[in-house]
Amino acid sequence: MWKYALDHDFAVLTINARDFIELLDVAVHPGLIVLRESGLSRDEQWDRIKPVVEHGKNSGDQDFLVNKLIEITGTGQFEVREIPQPLTWLRLISGRVTSTATTEG
Repeated sequence: MWKYALDHDFAVLTINARDFIELLDVAVHPGLIVLRESGLSRDEQWDRIKPVVEHGKNSGDQDFLVNKLIEITGTGQFEVREIPQPLTWLRLISGRVTSTATTEG
């Protein structure tokens, strides 16, 4: 299903977070929406998804979902993250993969 979505620029909505988040390891993807609750009725699912749809529409960005992971944890509760992170991806494609370490003094 993920390959089909990538090939046709379709975002994916799933409750199967683990398997799909691992598949985000591509340069550009059409977006992944993860519903973190299971066992919901169709109406309950829509109650959680609708605010995300409205947020995307209100953003004015037709590519709002490109390279985004949206995790829905409840009605009106969601987090939008960019995956892959832009700087990480730039380092990877430029061949300058670096690791950073922090120490406390």
